[in-house]
Amino acid sequence: MGYTHHDGIDAKNLKINGTQVTASAAELNKLDNAGAKVASGTQATHIANPTGGTTTDAEARAAINSILTALEAFGITAAS
Repeated sequence: MGYTHHDGIDAKNLKINGTQVTASAAELNKLDNAGAKVASGTQATHIANPTGGTTTDAEARAAINSILTALEAFGITAAS
């Protein structure tokens, strides 16, 4: 059974870019007001996904892209 936040956010099948995310109820409670502007009142500009380079590490790029997606989802950086 998944955790349902008091506002109705169902975290039972939470995925970011297809990767299952697990968190305790205490961790999920920290997400209250997610998407609000950061404490400074400003939002960072969009950060592009990694590209180029002589050596390509697909796993690292996938992880970085997931982090960037989370930053956008929480309103820390602007969406593309």
